[in-house]
Amino acid sequence: MRKVFFKELYSNMAQNSKIWALTGDLGFGGFDKINQDYPDRFINCQAAEFSMMGVACGLALENKTPVVYSIGTFLVYRPFEIIRTYINYENIPVKLICSGRDKDYEHDGISHWMHDIKPILDLFPNIKQYWPESENQIPEIMKDLLNNNSPCFLSLKR
Repeated sequence: MRKVFFKELYSNMAQNSKIWALTGDLGFGGFDKINQDYPDRFINCQAAEFSMMGVACGLALENKTPVVYSIGTFLVYRPFEIIRTYINYENIPVKLICSGRDKDYEHDGISHWMHDIKPILDLFPNIKQYWPESENQIPEIMKDLLNNNSPCFLSLKR
């Protein structure tokens, strides 16, 4: 799923200069070409997820389309306050993309398990969720995700 996601993200960035990619120091195999061809629209925020969400909100408020990528638990738990207060309640159209579902990263321990994220995200009515079961669903999801003005969450299986 991740390979198809990165291919779709790159293709959309080639067609739309408003799309920005942000990562929390992850996904480099997928971001290499994006960073090479669109370095002005790629930000590695390092392991600073709270700040990364703040940057994404700022980009969205400037009419950009921020696509934020990280492992699910890092994407949701660490910057929870910004997701709750700004992205959801203020309806700021940040696109949240997570890698790993359930216990895809089981070997890394509970800090990487996202088996309990769906019920937490269900608390946020303004965040549109996508939970694909097949990589064949990714192109259509990306089209919808990047072309709507809502905050979105996409969960990719590892």
